[in-house]
This record gives sequence, C-alpha cells and structure tokens, in this order.
Amino acid sequence: MTQISNQEIEKTLRNSECLISSIEVAAAYERLAAQLNLSYAGLNPIVMVVMNGGLIPAGQLLTQLTFYHRMHYIHASRYRDNQGTNELNWKFKPDVSIEGEHVLLIDDIFDEGITLKAVVEELSKEKPLSINSCVLLNKIHDRKVPDFNVDFVGIEVDDRYVYGCGMDFHGYLRHLPGIYAIKEDKL
Repeated sequence: MTQISNQEIEKTLRNSECLISSIEVAAAYERLAAQLNLSYAGLNPIVMVVMNGGLIPAGQLLTQLTFYHRMHYIHASRYRDNQGTNELNWKFKPDVSIEGEHVLLIDDIFDEGITLKAVVEELSKEKPLSINSCVLLNKIHDRKVPDFNVDFVGIEVDDRYVYGCGMDFHGYLRHLPGIYAIKEDKL
C-alpha cells in the first residue's frame, strides 16, 4: 500500500460529495441489526468479519445484536494497489472449525461480488449448517457475478467509486461515518 500525502487526501475530500450521510448509515445499521436479530435468534452463529472493509460495519452492527454469537475474522482480497485481480489472496483463513455451524459473514460492500462469492464457496467446503452474508452497501450495476447474492443489505448506492464506512480511498478514509465519492465533475 502506497502512502499518499495529507494534502492529496485533503484535496480528495474537498473534491468529494457525501452520497449517504452518517444519519442514513446509522439507520441502515439499525435495520440490518433488526433483520439479523430475527434471523439468528437462538442459532448461536459464528460471525466472521471480512477484513479490512468489514471491520467498521461489523463494529457498528455487533453492539446492536441481541443473539448470542462467537466472533472471528477472515482476510481475503483480490486487490493489489487498488486494482482488482482474478486471484483470491488469503491473508488469514479461519482457524476455527465451522463444520455444523451457522456462519454470518459481514463485509462492507457488494460490488461485483467476486471476492465474497469466492470466500463463501471456500468456506462452504467445510460444511457449515448455513452461511449468509451481510453488507452495508450494495452497488447498483449489471457486472455482478452470476448465481450469487448477498443475504442482508443495508443501503443501495450508485455505481461510483465510494469510500467511508469501511471502504477505502487508496488505503485511507475508511473511518468516515458517511459514504463519499469524488464529484463527477472532478473526475
């Protein structure tokens, strides 16, 4: 990951617009938590955070969950220097058995779905009772992988390069409480 200067980051923020406010994001987390609480009541699942993007959505959701659960994480990516590749790179595979378990994956965004589908396919080999995925954002476009959908979605967003709430701009700005994109006239 290449470091960029504070001035470059500040310029990006000045040339960006807030697509989804922190208030709207908080409401989406509340809706997601309510859905998850209904779906997982009494199931005692393993909640797996997909790093790095899923860290912030998981942190926001986990405090609102009312069902008992165990937490774990995985780290897999197709991205190298902000460029997507066709190869799934496992940085950390689960070191707990998920056989016979209910598994809930939490990630930041369902964009094309290549990475999340590959993760689900890989984890399914271990024979969990169920495996579902939850994302804060679903990006609207027609480039999704075939035969795969996420199970729980907080908000839909237009097909733009977005950052904030776990999604990054060249490794930065994941911490922002809203969803941002560079203004279209600045591209």
